[in-house]
Amino acid sequence: MNPLIAIQKNYLNFSKNEKVIANYILQNSPQINNMKITELARHTSTSISTITRFVKKIGCQSYSDMKVSIGHHLINTVPKQKDDILSEVFTFYQTVIKNTQQMIDQSLIKQFIALLKKQEHIIVIGSSSSGVSAATFGLRLMRMGFDAQSFSDPNWMEMRASIANSNDLFLAVSNSGTTDCIVKTLTLAQKHRAKIVSITSYLENPVAQLSDLIFHVYNPRFANNEKFINSQFSNMYLIDILTSCLQEETDLQKSMLTTRKAVGDI
Repeated sequence: MNPLIAIQKNYLNFSKNEKVIANYILQNSPQINNMKITELARHTSTSISTITRFVKKIGCQSYSDMKVSIGHHLINTVPKQKDDILSEVFTFYQTVIKNTQQMIDQSLIKQFIALLKKQEHIIVIGSSSSGVSAATFGLRLMRMGFDAQSFSDPNWMEMRASIANSNDLFLAVSNSGTTDCIVKTLTLAQKHRAKIVSITSYLENPVAQLSDLIFHVYNPRFANNEKFINSQFSNMYLIDILTSCLQEETDLQKSMLTTRKAVGDI
């Protein structure tokens, strides 16, 4: 596995010092290939032994093995000129797309579609900026003929979960997987035997632990771009993939075309 993806997936399980190492590697991955372990220890104010344990924890045999593997998975970026915003944003999107693509398990897409078609009601939830992604996904599902609705308000989503049943599917968008209102909503939904699918960045988090099916995406916070951070880009990339796969089915495609005609899109 790509060490950068392994680091992100297991991020919440790292110790405080290991998170410092993880942040540095994820945000400075192009420089790691030429960096000695003593240099990394100095930059992260940690020790060689801590880095060695960290390397083993993410599945690499040695520090050198990790460096080679990271170099293999890096994107060949276009050299940028000073203040070249075009190439900076382009590189950011390249990184997010490539790493998200590597994290998507195609077999899960088939399972998701089967589950989606089995459940009667689809409830898509997300908080803050993830609420925008949830609203977009909910609207797309509705336009394909699903009984779908989306919520970003904590009270509304928890009220809907309080009357959930086994015919409901809750689809949660949460980068961290730790947002209180999302966890509370899914806990309620699970209590009422609803099915749960999540889109998240980390391998083990409260949202993932409540889910029947989990999609992992790359967390843009690790792209090391303080000027331009689109926290929802990886989520929307996955949503585009899921939407496109759904529209391979004739009946869903027809429903989408019908709604487009209704609003004059075609």
